[in-house]
Amino acid sequence: MIKIIFFDIDGTLLPLKQTQLSTSLIDALNKLKEKGIKLFLASGRPKFSLPDFQAVDFDGALTFNGQHCFDKTQVLYDHPMDPEEVKRIYQNAREMNAALTASQLNQLYCDRYDQKMEEYFQIANQKLRFIDDFSSFLEKPIYQMMAAIPESLDQELLQDTNKIQIVRWWPYACDLIPASGGKGKAVKTILEKYGIQKEEAMAFGDGGNDIEMLKAVGLSIAMGNAVDRVKENCIYTTRPVEEEGVVYALKHFELL
Repeated sequence: MIKIIFFDIDGTLLPLKQTQLSTSLIDALNKLKEKGIKLFLASGRPKFSLPDFQAVDFDGALTFNGQHCFDKTQVLYDHPMDPEEVKRIYQNAREMNAALTASQLNQLYCDRYDQKMEEYFQIANQKLRFIDDFSSFLEKPIYQMMAAIPESLDQELLQDTNKIQIVRWWPYACDLIPASGGKGKAVKTILEKYGIQKEEAMAFGDGGNDIEMLKAVGLSIAMGNAVDRVKENCIYTTRPVEEEGVVYALKHFELL
């Protein structure tokens, strides 16, 4: 019996650049709630930029790719990046002439303008904000960084670090989070806190940053629009997000 379901947002619950859940998806999610199934968002977004899905009462969320997680009453997991390695990433990015964005718990800034970074933010309907003293901004806890680079430059950006990993869901930019973190670690922590077994958990995802989360549950669902390596790590591949893939999978597994 499934007791909790984790949903990636962009490319899973929402087609890219859209902001509203479909009517059929809203109906399906509310029926799961009526059955007592917990519903969690699981996103690379910060808490302050999560969509306001007023039609569905989600029980909680994983934000920053799992680095800050909460339900309606408490913080379930909180894991910012190593401060010294944050500074190292900034130095590496400057040497590479790569635009860098960093996010504290309640605010996010970019060090300079970059077209690819802007496109990255537009996918989730977010706007870039800039700050003159970016290095001082990095002095407070940073939960996630983003760099406008292709995958071929990942190792150059990570040079002289060992506590940071890169996760991707878009070819032209990446997210940087603690090597000991990620959506998978967050899911495992939440299941332990709630006393829910892996076999009682389900997850939906489409990007590379979802793989560890999908491995952490008993019933893993790849969207039809997911990248191949996501599909390879899932029990089932459903229809694309534009074709109500979440609803289709819930019906397939007789949760509706």
